[in-house]
Amino acid sequence: MRKSYVLILLLLLSGLCFQAGAQSAEKSSGVVKLNMKKTQVRNNSETVPVAIPMEQKAVYELNGNESNFTWITPTLSSVRTSKSTYHIEATINSGEAIRFVNIFNNGQFITNKIPPVSTIKQMVVEEEMELELGSNDLKIEAVTVSGKKIESSVEVVYDISSAKYYALIIAVEEYDDPEINDLDQPLKDANRFTTLINKEYIFERENITFLRNPTKADIIGTLHHMRDVITPEDNLLIYYAGHGWWDEEMTTGYWLPKDATRSNPVNWLPNTDLTNYLNVLKSKHTLLIADACFSGGIFVSRAAFNNVMSVEKLYKLTSRKAMTSGALKEVPDKSVFIEYLIKRLDANRQKYLPSEQLYSSMREAVINNSPNIPRYGTIQNVGDEGGDFIFIRRD
Repeated sequence: MRKSYVLILLLLLSGLCFQAGAQSAEKSSGVVKLNMKKTQVRNNSETVPVAIPMEQKAVYELNGNESNFTWITPTLSSVRTSKSTYHIEATINSGEAIRFVNIFNNGQFITNKIPPVSTIKQMVVEEEMELELGSNDLKIEAVTVSGKKIESSVEVVYDISSAKYYALIIAVEEYDDPEINDLDQPLKDANRFTTLINKEYIFERENITFLRNPTKADIIGTLHHMRDVITPEDNLLIYYAGHGWWDEEMTTGYWLPKDATRSNPVNWLPNTDLTNYLNVLKSKHTLLIADACFSGGIFVSRAAFNNVMSVEKLYKLTSRKAMTSGALKEVPDKSVFIEYLIKRLDANRQKYLPSEQLYSSMREAVINNSPNIPRYGTIQNVGDEGGDFIFIRRD
């Protein structure tokens, strides 16, 4: 009987030790289980993690076949520019690896891009696009390894009329020196020309500077100020009407401002000063129209009328051109040249009129009705690249 009590006691002690051990094990595993519950919430009978690391979420989205485009430039679906080229840039996100990317303009294939890594699912694409005049539908198309296409388009309108057109009008008919004859027509002609380009062409009034009977300092000061105004995307027209002089011995032409004196050339404006300013005025296009005697010495004439380039190409290439009423002969006070210049500009109905075409339309009429032969050409050594100044009519 004593042995039975001992056996029972041993069994009881053994059970207590086992239970304590089990409770200890349960307590240890229960800590982990409790922490898991704290990181979970109940939502529609589903267990949803409260927080997922961002890198895991990104991987999940790509594996979920989510694809999208993000345009960096342009940021709008339709933009307008006066530049002949436009830089596009976009980020492509694909649900699967990108095999290659095609770029189109108005449905025409331009180029393609190959990803640097064959497994890449995100790619930044950028390209400098040549634009056609008018609307350009620029499309980026990504093709994945399974043949799926992801594409997006933007419209870029190439509109040269969105550029600024500046005009400097200089007219001198009254001279301080009694030995220099006054003129009757320059101010009237310049006023008519200014009214025409402001009303019929895209020269805004605030961008037109009219110097009436200016001194040499007035002209130089205005040109100097324009260095801070004119940008490489702007266009500049300079019109001069007044006396001019050609120095045969120095092979230099001069404009005679209001304060010029016959006996002293200090206040004459030499063509070299003018070309120096044309060289630093970084306009896209500059056209000089000079209705003055002896003005032909400023440039080298070119073989005209064989220019078959499109308006887009003419505008794209920088130009420095001059159109004058005569070569090295005196020009009469009543200018046949300006009469036909205004007449042809007024009668023109083309949206875009290159200055060489304008000259071509009036050249024969000026020759047939005056003793002078007008000239057209490239101003030397000031950055001409073969383009042309384009007159743009208002809509």
